[in-house]
Order: sequence, then C-alpha cells, then structure tokens
Amino acid sequence: MEPIGVWVKRDGEWAVIHRCTQCGAIHPNRIAGDDNEWALMSLAARPLAQPPWPID
Repeated sequence: MEPIGVWVKRDGEWAVIHRCTQCGAIHPNRIAGDDNEWALMSLAARPLAQPPWPID
C-alpha cells in the first residue's frame, strides 16, 4: 500500500488514502496520533505542488 492523498471527513477527521501496489484498490485509513504531521501536510499539499495539467 502506498499513500496517495488525504481525505478530510465532514467531522474534520483526517484519513490517508492508500492504493494497493498489487491490485490498485484504494482504501482510506484514519490517521493515528503518532503519524508524522509534516508527512501528512506534504501528502495533503501534493495536488497543489504537482497539478495534473501544465501551469503556464
């Protein structure tokens, strides 16, 4: 499983979206208290830093 994004639920709780490297299935997992906050923020900012279209 590799992390591919972050999902913020309606109640404000964060979940990390993982994709299986074998079958491609996508699963959300709640964040844990000992998760690295900087890694979570980096994952959440990834779509802004690497948009799917060219920025000219």
